[in-house]
Amino acid sequence: MDLNLEAAFDEPVDLSHQFDFPAGSLARPELVSLSSVSFSGRLERHETGFVLNGRVAFDGVTACARCLAPVAFRRASETSWVFAPAHEKPREDKSAVKTDKGDPDDGLELNPEDLDVLYYNDLVVSFDPLVEEQVQLELPLKALCREDCRGLCPMCGADRNLAPCACKPPSDERWKSLRTLLDPGN
Repeated sequence: MDLNLEAAFDEPVDLSHQFDFPAGSLARPELVSLSSVSFSGRLERHETGFVLNGRVAFDGVTACARCLAPVAFRRASETSWVFAPAHEKPREDKSAVKTDKGDPDDGLELNPEDLDVLYYNDLVVSFDPLVEEQVQLELPLKALCREDCRGLCPMCGADRNLAPCACKPPSDERWKSLRTLLDPGN
């Protein structure tokens, strides 16, 4: 979806759109499925640029980080983007602070508010990457099917939540020499 900033020159514009991001395209192997991502918000003119405040909502299924069982999740979050024309971007000769770190590439220090601004050359901005980034931030990192999940056996792969397996951890041969000192009979 392209976001036409020009539409909000005179008055605020309410937006609503459904985005479809295939689970495989998000480069998250643990993600099993993802619903359509719902966005609703308001685009308004603000100082020299625009601001878009909105809400992103979606749900999906991911794999448990310990046993790989499916785990359903639902996310909804408030989001905000500030758009400013490219000529407003801080430059060394403007209000940015000069650093003295000895590195010639470190001549410009950005203020925290500069990092939250998206600069545009054209009044039509691609909106899909912005929503996709918000989805990536909201996806669960290490989902668990339950808090006390016992995971999979590293030896045989059995789900230890269903039943204990008979596997014994391999002995650590690095301590063999020390064991002979403690037990001279072996």
